[in-house]
Amino acid sequence: MKLQIKDLEIYTYDKTDKDQRHLRYVLENDYDFLKYVTKNLENRLIETNPKEILQFNSSYLIKYKKDFIGYIRLGELQRNGSLSIECAVSPDYRNQKLGKKIIEILAQYLLDNRCEIQKLRGVIEKSNYASCKMALSAGFIEEKRDDQYIYVSKSR
Repeated sequence: MKLQIKDLEIYTYDKTDKDQRHLRYVLENDYDFLKYVTKNLENRLIETNPKEILQFNSSYLIKYKKDFIGYIRLGELQRNGSLSIECAVSPDYRNQKLGKKIIEILAQYLLDNRCEIQKLRGVIEKSNYASCKMALSAGFIEEKRDDQYIYVSKSR
């Protein structure tokens, strides 16, 4: 199942689709992805309800111009209306500002269409300079930092 938002397509994972399997394989074998995002991608993709797009506590694949380019994860919605998000772009598509595009489009869509979401949050390792720069350029603000992480957010 897919959802079209501007020029991005968001897909629930279909293990019978060879392009989706290929992206999963690439990400699962990418050191930066494993270091900064998750080591359990297959389980996170399969947990998603294929009948519903952009549900909380679920992961999806992103397609742009005929190619699967990345991954997003929506966390659990908190009582105060904050929602954590994760994003990763395949190594073949990095340094093309696609992470910024994904985050900008997804953030705007969620804040405009899901009234229960008041704030989007991200947690980025301090050593992940590219992700820090991308989040700030996509309109997120730095809320705080500690020895290991930078905490960013975007509100309504």
